[in-house]
Amino acid sequence: MNLFSSIGFLDRLFFAKHLATLLKGGIPLAEALRLMADRREGKIGPIAGEILKSVENGQTLANSLAKHPQDFSPLFVSLVEIGEASGTLEKSLDFLAEKLTREETLRKKVKAMLFYPSIVLSVSVAVGGFVSFFVLPKLSGIFSSFDVELPLATRWLLALSGFTKKYGLESLIFLIIFIFLIRIAVGLSKKAKVFWHKLKFRLPFFGKVSKAAALASLFRNLGVMLQSSLPLERALQIESGVAENMVIQMKVEGLHAAVSRGAALGKELDKKEYGLFPALVPRMIAVGESSGRLEETFFYLADFFEDETDAAAKNGAALMEPLLLFFISVVAGFVALAVILPIYSLTGSIHQ
Repeated sequence: MNLFSSIGFLDRLFFAKHLATLLKGGIPLAEALRLMADRREGKIGPIAGEILKSVENGQTLANSLAKHPQDFSPLFVSLVEIGEASGTLEKSLDFLAEKLTREETLRKKVKAMLFYPSIVLSVSVAVGGFVSFFVLPKLSGIFSSFDVELPLATRWLLALSGFTKKYGLESLIFLIIFIFLIRIAVGLSKKAKVFWHKLKFRLPFFGKVSKAAALASLFRNLGVMLQSSLPLERALQIESGVAENMVIQMKVEGLHAAVSRGAALGKELDKKEYGLFPALVPRMIAVGESSGRLEETFFYLADFFEDETDAAAKNGAALMEPLLLFFISVVAGFVALAVILPIYSLTGSIHQ
């Protein structure tokens, strides 16, 4: 996904789906683009207007889309180009609309997995910040006046309170700057981006979902391209430029180089350096190549990894909920213990 894209997923989906519908209805391309340029909602209207001007000047739709690389990926442009050349433009646009819809479904599944933990952690941080800045400093003065030895838990809590009071704002600013610098480094440095994308695949809970979603997107893209009569070599070349995960991108680049030399895709994937792919992948692809039904194999693998994404997201959410509740219970119990113990000790010393 291009960070500088001026249109979002819904605009891109609307463009593909609506243009296909208009073309199926017998409306000429220029008139269909003109209707879309008049759209007031979203940001697709101005883009459609620019594409319309290019088409009216004699450019193909694919060439016109290629002038907006921040909005339309090479995959999008290549499928439109194939559709124009074969006279099946509306079919290519339908392929793209289905692909975009499935990708958004995958994103929603991942977001659903992260929604509950994000809410719980956000509330925990907010409550923790309130306690650290407003409650603990007052308790610190009260506990310091006690003429008793404070329990270890209370001393830790008071030390945290003192640190928060003295360095809390500076620490927060430093953390924000640190995160900002990491994002810049990941965006500008290929090595940093590769490291981060490798790490994403290894994270607990999220890693399995992220990997399954990336593989589902990869095989869906390849299946759509082969279904549009694009040669495998060209499909791999395009995919190496549109894959969002750098780890997947580098693997696809290696596969493209091997296929360009005449190697069989299934045999190449069976090599050790492609251990990222489960053992099922090279076996299924080898069968697809030998039977001449490789595109069906790609779609089968895409469906398989989409189902795995769904299952991993549900299992991850189910596992994280009790762990988060346990963590919050431990923290709340520690704070309660740290507050109650010195009061108990003071009460005991008074009775003595």
